[in-house]
This record gives sequence, structure tokens and C-alpha cells, in this order.
Amino acid sequence: MGILKRLLQKLSLFPGIFGLGFICLLLATILSDLSPFILQKMIDGPLTALSQGGELGALYPMGVLYLIVLAVGQIISYIGNRVLIHGGNKVTAQLRDQAFLVMQQLPISYFDDKPAGKIATRIVNDTETLRTQFYNSCMYLVIHLMRFFFIMGVIFTINPMMGLLLCLIFPIFYGIQSLYKHMTDKPMKDFFDSRSEINTQVNELLHGASMIQLYGQEERVIDEFDQTTEKMTVANDRLVLADSIASWSLTEFLKYIVIAGILTIAGLSYLGGDLGMTAGFLFINLNYVIQLFDLMANLIRRLPDIRRSLETGERVLTFLDEKVEADATEEIKIDRAAVEFDHVTFAYEEGKPVLKDISIQAHPGQTLALVGHTGSGKSSIMNLLYRFYDPQEGEIRIDGQNIRHFSRESLRSHMGIVLQDPYLFSGTIASNVAMSQTDIDRDRVLDALKQVGALPMIQRLEKGIDHPVVEKGSAFSSGERQLISFARTLYMNPKILILDEATSHIDTETEEIIQKAMAVLQKGRTTFIIAHRLSTIQDADQILVLSEGRIVERGQHADLIAHGGIYAQMQAIQQTVE
Repeated sequence: MGILKRLLQKLSLFPGIFGLGFICLLLATILSDLSPFILQKMIDGPLTALSQGGELGALYPMGVLYLIVLAVGQIISYIGNRVLIHGGNKVTAQLRDQAFLVMQQLPISYFDDKPAGKIATRIVNDTETLRTQFYNSCMYLVIHLMRFFFIMGVIFTINPMMGLLLCLIFPIFYGIQSLYKHMTDKPMKDFFDSRSEINTQVNELLHGASMIQLYGQEERVIDEFDQTTEKMTVANDRLVLADSIASWSLTEFLKYIVIAGILTIAGLSYLGGDLGMTAGFLFINLNYVIQLFDLMANLIRRLPDIRRSLETGERVLTFLDEKVEADATEEIKIDRAAVEFDHVTFAYEEGKPVLKDISIQAHPGQTLALVGHTGSGKSSIMNLLYRFYDPQEGEIRIDGQNIRHFSRESLRSHMGIVLQDPYLFSGTIASNVAMSQTDIDRDRVLDALKQVGALPMIQRLEKGIDHPVVEKGSAFSSGERQLISFARTLYMNPKILILDEATSHIDTETEEIIQKAMAVLQKGRTTFIIAHRLSTIQDADQILVLSEGRIVERGQHADLIAHGGIYAQMQAIQQTVE
């Protein structure tokens, strides 16, 4: 009940909308469900008189009144439905926006073991399911219940005996509803699980299409996708079967039995000479019985949907309850950009440290390089510097300020980061360099591209810096994407540069161009370079060699070579390979 309560509490976000919608539907229910009384009067009055030689004129006023009442009721019902659906859409949009905001505020560690497809399902599909199967169903449920009790009240008023007899059928409807729930519980779970799995598979296919083709895995991927879609199809077929049997066939069967009973009783009364039941009275009884059964059939369908949607609601609310990253509000001010790691220890998993007692001092304007074998902890140090994670022990200070005490956004605004795998966003080259769709300084964009040696590439493009970039920049080569990514960093004019394997996807000629640009850029800036190619860091002011999470050697290139340790061995191996 906690999930149901929390989901219903979301309606209070828009009280005016839902209040207006319910008032409209209440009025529409009264008008629509009382309109049959006008028909009863018409049947027992002017129509009966007409069959006995009366005049047609008396029928017109009642007919016009009936049409007016019916039309007004339908118009008000339409307005009420639109208003309530609009309210449900706004609640869903609010949930979706909140989920998206939570996703942006989650720590990077949350995404380490979460498939992107499942997270997308929570934000997109599950919130949409709440809209269609919970909020919209709740709206219709309220409408149906409102009409149900209203009609039952009318039936008890005009025919108490029939009202009591109809109450005997309710346990049967409860049984049908339980049967429907039993038939749909597992298929519905399979359906949503399969949909989530499909999202994950599609996401992996989009990001790994080249590897799938290179390793000839197309058939395997297609088979896995077909199995998932088959599971989803089977589940949907079972839902359709349950819907057709439980919610319609059985309720229709009961409805016609009751109608046949009413007509039989009326016929026997007529044949027995008892004319106390008029045609209009018979009509109104049949009309309300038919409406009542139709409402119960809809209730059978809606109630399980609401119950099942609570599982979806629980997944969404659980996601919304995820602990977001705590962050300070104070903005850090960086002038000199002196960076210090003071006895830092860090672990992604408790008890398994990947960095052990790391101490680093990078003076303003220095270039500091990190080298080491895969898994030695190089990237982890950078993850701590731009606060994707915080250390369990020790402090990281910039200009003597503990970075944990300042907001991440303000810290990162002073850093220019070029990652090993360059990522471009949909837009243009200019928007990717400036990281903005508005207020782009085109001269600065061109200057940044020129400094990294990307001007010849820009000149080849018909639209220059306005050339469109599709998702992830797939139309550009790896080297071109890296050049744009590097220009992005230059455009920011940061105090601190972080180059994480920035030249790993660039050919030798392009690397030489970037090295020249870097030499200009690094003046007055503190630079961290992670590199496997030792030729790119020979001029670094300080080189740190990491092994198993510890700094085992430090110094300049010539000193480390003379030392004959791990760095010298790495240099010898690379020279041999080259």
C-alpha cells in the first residue's frame, strides 16, 4: 500500500486539474445516467399514445430534451476525460523529469554494474507504463466506480428486488477478476522483463556494432534478439487470451443470462395478464443492467492493470530513491593550480584498494605524467582528481583547498579533459567545441581548431565548423574526433589539463601537430598526462610510475632511464616493438 499511496500522492501536484476533471465527470455521469429516464417517459408517454392513435407532435419536445441532455453530458464527459488525461500526463512527465534528474545526480559508481538499457527503461518505458496502466487506469477506475454506484443506486430506487438479485452476482465477478489476475500476472511480468531486455540488447548492439561484425556475431545476436522478442510475443498473446476470455466473454455471458431472465419474467407476466410492467420500465431496467455489466467488465480489466502497475511504480520509485551524490554548494577558486595528493587510498569495492598511500605534488605550470601497466591505477587517480569518486583516506588539494569541500561543477569548470575515447554529441563541430548550442564564439572555435591542427579538416568540409555531427561523430575518423575533442579543451582555457591517453588514436603525423599545440597550451597550466606511449611524455617535468596501486618510481625521463627500473624496462620494450 505504500507504493500505491506514494503514486496517488503525486496527484496532489496538480490539484486544480484533477479537481476540475472529477467535477466534470460527476456532472457527466449524472446527465448521462439519468437520460434514460427521459426515454422511459417517451416510451410510456408519446410513443405509447402514438401507437394508440395519438399525435406525433408531443414526441418532439421530449426527443429534443433527451438529445440536449445526452449531448451536454457527452461534451462535459469529453472535457473531464481530457482534463484528467492531461493531469495524468503531467504527473508522468514530472516523474520522468525527476528520474532523469536523479540519473544525472547519481554517482559514477552507480553505472559501473547497471546496463544502460535497464536505466533507460526506468526513465522512458516504466514511466510511460505508469501513465497508461496506473494514472489513466485510475482515472477510468474512478469514473467507472462513480457510475457503478450511481447506477446501482438508481436500480435499487426503481427496482429493489433486481438490485438485491444483482448483488448475488458480485461474488462471481470477483471470481472472474481473480481468474483474470491469475492468468495475466506471469505474462505481464514476462512482457515487461522482455521489453527491458530488448532495450539492453539494442543499446549494446548500437554501441558494439563494429565488434559484432568484426567477430561475425550477427547470427548469435539475431538469435538472442529473436528469443527475447518471442518471449515478449508469447507473453502478449497470453494477455490477449486472458483479456478475451475473462474480461469480455464471461462477463458478456453473464450479462445475456441476466437480460434473458429479465425478458423471461416480463414475458411470463405479460402472458399471465399482468401488465404492471410498462415497456419504458422494461427498457430502463435492461438499459441499466447492460451498463452495469459493461462497467464491471471494464473494472475487471482495470483493477489487475493497476495492481501490476504497482510493480512498475515500485521500480520507478526505487530508482527515484537512489542516493544521489552529496555535493557542496561553495565554488572553488583556482589561481595557481597547484595540485596535491596527500596519502590517498581509494577502493571501488570495500577491502580491495586500487590506490594505496598515493602522494603527489604538481606545482603550478608543471606537466606530470602517469605511466604503468594496465590496472596500475593511472585512470583511478584522474577519477579522483575530477571527483568522479572520492578517496576513502587522505586528501586531494588544489591551491591548498580540499576539493571535497567544493561543488563538483565548479571544480570541473577549471579542468580541460581529453579522454582516451573521444565522445562527440549530435549537433555541429562548433557546438561540440564550445559544448553549447548558443553563445558560441566562432573565432575562438576556429582558433582552437587551428591550434590542434584541425584547420585542414575544417577547410575540406563544405559547411566548415557548422558541419553536422551525427551521434558520437561516427562520420569522422578516430583521429578527427580526437582533434575536435582536443579543440574543445583548448576552447575552455582551463587552469588544469588532464590528457587520458589523448594521443592513443592519432597517427604519428597528427600527434606531432598536437604536441606542438600542447607545448603552447601547457604554459602556465598544470597538466596531467596518462600515456602508454612513452615518447609523448619525455619532456614531462615529473613522471610517476605506478604498479599495483602504488607509486614505485618518480622523476624525469633521463633519471628514470638511468635508474634502470620499471620505466626503463617499459622504454626498452617499446623501442624493441617500434
